[in-house]
Amino acid sequence: MKKMGCPILILIFLFILTACNANDLIDMDGAHATSEDIIKPSVKYVKDVDVVNTHGSIKGLESMQNFYDNLQNGISSDLRIVHYTIEGDPIVTDLKYKEDTVKVTYDSTRDKFGNGEIKTFTCTDLLEEINPTNTNYIATGCSDGLSGMVQILAIEYDLQRQDLFEIELKYGKNLENEVNTKTKEATEVINSKEARSTSDFQLSSKVKQEVYKLLITANYLGDIELNSNCHSEEFKEYYLKVYINGGEREFHWSSCDQSSDSAKFTEIAEYIITQSEMKQDENPETVIQGYILQVNDETLLIGVDLNIIQYEWLKDEIQNIDFGSYVFDFISLEGANTNEFKIGDKVEAIIKGTITGSTPGRAYVKDIKKIYITK
Repeated sequence: MKKMGCPILILIFLFILTACNANDLIDMDGAHATSEDIIKPSVKYVKDVDVVNTHGSIKGLESMQNFYDNLQNGISSDLRIVHYTIEGDPIVTDLKYKEDTVKVTYDSTRDKFGNGEIKTFTCTDLLEEINPTNTNYIATGCSDGLSGMVQILAIEYDLQRQDLFEIELKYGKNLENEVNTKTKEATEVINSKEARSTSDFQLSSKVKQEVYKLLITANYLGDIELNSNCHSEEFKEYYLKVYINGGEREFHWSSCDQSSDSAKFTEIAEYIITQSEMKQDENPETVIQGYILQVNDETLLIGVDLNIIQYEWLKDEIQNIDFGSYVFDFISLEGANTNEFKIGDKVEAIIKGTITGSTPGRAYVKDIKKIYITK
């Protein structure tokens, strides 16, 4: 997949400098940390920072979610986000919500290679748009920005953009059980005399995508503090090794560790364990989601996993673009009743068979429906 250059990315992801390499905050049980539970990140030369985005490695997502939740409940709140440029300079975005107004202040004065300016926008709401491979927080109803929208924070977790992703998980009182997608083996110790082993083991691509998403939202590439020294018969030990492209990351902790990081990684481990015990669908249905960019007599052109700002930018460019020059995936869908859809609809489609070709790909629709962004 080709990637577009930095200048175009900056146009699309307004005010989010991700160094051309950005990497839902989704809480599986619906619970979020309170402000008292969150330890704020430290940033040199910038005080009172809540969220730090270092080229897609994001620390403090709980604070972003809490701010969004407070806004939905009409609770006045402040939030400070720092995005690092590729050169390592901090760009600050401040959010202040009060009385149905979101004030957004964008400060690039610390960026040695930028314009060094401070811009302020007045907006009416904050949108949380969750896609299968990304989540975006977007201020809407703004006094400036593309179609009155300003990108606040983007979290990317598209596993297909990685060349290699495998996991090795050991767990139990003595790490006696194992789930290993790299060696394709799984072992579960039943008792001291019996163990159940599976060769040619694998997790489905859907499950691996979910694991990757959970790792991204847990900021697994950042500074993680885990405790494996509180051994007890009452607790379970975990060891997780992540193979990502040409690198590796190792984590060892105990369920007695009550830290926020431990809770996230225990959730990831238990999800892997649960899925490893279930029959994996060898031929899962392909489901895509995205915005309709073109409606022709028999086909719909979909921009896959776009957020609403990306759609607004692309809809006016689509007639003249070179599809192969963009980081986005485009798919031409056949078999849908095109009279039921229009440009700008966000849809979810189940594909019949496989997607063929590229830039754009082509596929036949088994089922398709409109989906709606909720605020």
